[in-house]
Amino acid sequence: MTKPGNTEAAPPPLDVTRPSAADRIAAALAEHGVATFEGVTGRAALLRLAAQLGSTTPHPHSDPDGVTTITTRRAPTRPGLAAFTDGDLTPHTDRSSLPSPPAVVLAVCARAARTGGESVLVDGRRVHAALSAHAPEAVADLSSARGVLFGGAAGHLGAIFEQQADGRVAIRLRLDALARFSPRARRWLPLLRQTIRDHSDTLTLPAGHGYVVNNRWWLHGRHQFTGERMMWRVLLDPPSGRIHNGFLPSASPSQQLPHPTMRNST
Repeated sequence: MTKPGNTEAAPPPLDVTRPSAADRIAAALAEHGVATFEGVTGRAALLRLAAQLGSTTPHPHSDPDGVTTITTRRAPTRPGLAAFTDGDLTPHTDRSSLPSPPAVVLAVCARAARTGGESVLVDGRRVHAALSAHAPEAVADLSSARGVLFGGAAGHLGAIFEQQADGRVAIRLRLDALARFSPRARRWLPLLRQTIRDHSDTLTLPAGHGYVVNNRWWLHGRHQFTGERMMWRVLLDPPSGRIHNGFLPSASPSQQLPHPTMRNST
């Protein structure tokens, strides 16, 4: 994983064929909200890994086994289908229109793009900390319980930054036509978009490599690509208490946070 301006070498991905790999992935996910891995040799191997991390949550576009195949399809005829194009996919929260989005997103590259197609991961804790330091009024408005209607009339009315009872903050975001923002929230969208860009990591995934993220801590997206890129995605809910809902905010908004992907278990 690379970050603009970051010259540190990222740790190697965890090899899922090694003993206790799933436990190490789960530990990294619980502590940092993200983990990368390699060694997924096919769909069956993906499902074995998923079963060790949690229970599969179906998606409207998933197959009966819970796996969604993400590849270029015909041009979408309605909003919310950008994943099935070869264009950029803005970092977002999966199933943001649900009252309780799935806790974990597991994604594996089945076939790499000819060019482009890098995965984009965004640490919501860093976005929250940067906004808290430089625009606390933005954080207040983006934390309003009626700030965004996610998913249309039958969706969820809530906040981008949701305060949890245990002191954590859970992020919920989409920036396409299926998100309708209140005037107070809308005025901060240019700053929010720029802050997300400033804290985006790009991850080039060969076939068999993947990532897993806490869906209420990290946003995920993709750069545009050429070729027949194909990803497999599984949405998961781990056993109760294994994964927290969101992140602990920085004690001081000006605190320099360590880069989680540089501290992944190896």
